[in-house]
Amino acid sequence: MRAKVLVLCVFLLISAIGAGAATYKTIHSFTSFAPDDENPFPGVIFDQAGNLYGVAAWGETNEGVIFQLTPSGSRWQFNRLHEFGMQDPDGAGPKGGLAMDEAGNLYGTASYDHGDFQCGSVFEMSLSEGFSVLHQFAGPDGCDPESTLTYSNGTLYGTTRGGGAKGQGTVFSVDTFGNIESTSFTGKTGSQPLSTLSTWGYGTAYSGGGSGQGIIYMLVPGKGLVRKHSFTLTGVAGYAPMGDLLTLNVGGVRTIYGTTSKGGVGGGGTAYRLTEIQPNSDLWRVSVLHSFSSTTGSDQGWAPMTGLTADAAGNLYGTTSYGGLGCGTVYKLSPAKNNKWTHTLLYSFDPSHSDGCQPTGGVVFDKAGNLYGTTQWGGDYSYGTVYEIIP
Repeated sequence: MRAKVLVLCVFLLISAIGAGAATYKTIHSFTSFAPDDENPFPGVIFDQAGNLYGVAAWGETNEGVIFQLTPSGSRWQFNRLHEFGMQDPDGAGPKGGLAMDEAGNLYGTASYDHGDFQCGSVFEMSLSEGFSVLHQFAGPDGCDPESTLTYSNGTLYGTTRGGGAKGQGTVFSVDTFGNIESTSFTGKTGSQPLSTLSTWGYGTAYSGGGSGQGIIYMLVPGKGLVRKHSFTLTGVAGYAPMGDLLTLNVGGVRTIYGTTSKGGVGGGGTAYRLTEIQPNSDLWRVSVLHSFSSTTGSDQGWAPMTGLTADAAGNLYGTTSYGGLGCGTVYKLSPAKNNKWTHTLLYSFDPSHSDGCQPTGGVVFDKAGNLYGTTQWGGDYSYGTVYEIIP
């Protein structure tokens, strides 16, 4: 009898760890069946009507898709808006997230193409007029764009992982007519930028900088790329930043939140904050909100590859790509007393279940405060999911 009670208690404990403090639901599982779609690297975005949009990077008969998920009662209807790779100018392998303008047009990037340079493109997807390419990268202006785009006042901002004058990547801006400007990273000013440029002009590079472990930079008109913070192997804030920066005005003080995918006290990356020391000084104080442990079996997860999302109460939400029950986690960070932050595990992805695996995209809120995101793998067919979490 005691053995049965022990087994039941262990089962309930594992279930509690998997569910965390939230309710989980898979709203779409990606397949490899034709017409197919596989591996959504970035997260999803909402339109005003409550529809979700995103991209998947691969397929067996195509090279990625733009998709729409439309709510229909308790279910979601999956629609393919565009399939990549069927025509030369389209580009292929979209790995960066979408941006949306005031009219509901979608913008994104393809990481490569089948043209002369094979360096990828920036595209527009209009629900009324269809798909079009705004710009194809040629190498000097960038190559291999993997960041989510930022849209602001008719201009799109993003980064390319490679290309540029030094082959270290670029940060670029392109208008909706396809006119582009790009600035090259040099190694000292950063290398391999995987995140986008924030509306304040700040971004991160995965490597490069003073110690080669990544930086926070600012794009300054007339000066180019200016290094604001260098990450180091032994620094408490970790190193190798991959996710987008979250820039907020907190109590009249400019504040930047971000993550690193490696290092920190626990070795598994961090969530950190930069607080401006004096108003408009552009001098920043770095503090760590949470350190993730890379120890095998860490229930908090490790390796956050995405940035943070804030709610109206100042809580922060993000994902880790590994750890938890084995396939990553969704977590919440809440401000507490004495400038401390509390970590709450919302959900842990289980490799033995069909709930998804390895979230490499961030999360977004619907109007009711529920969270939505993607996993690169897992689901019913092992090719990724779109999920909903009710905190």
